Amino acid sequence: MHPKDLAAKYEVKVFDASAAAEAAGYTLGQRMAPRNVWNRDSAASAILFDLLRKKKGGEVSDIALVLEIDSVTGAFKKETMNAE
Repeated sequence: MHPKDLAAKYEVKVFDASAAAEAAGYTLGQRMAPRNVWNRDSAASAILFDLLRKKKGGEVSDIALVLEIDSVTGAFKKETMNAE
């Protein structure tokens, strides 16, 4: 499945550049640089499912994919706890 279709299915944000994700408050995580389109799709799904597992487990609050021409990167936001 194309990474953008996969992201839409799981309601995950997609960015075209790492800088855009960082500007939106995301921390960059795992990055893969596949050699072709099929490998890019596999890399995106592997990263996405790992992030979905972390989100379900409460490790991260929001997740995204960064789809650049030569790489796929996972991005996430962690919830901050207010000390009161």
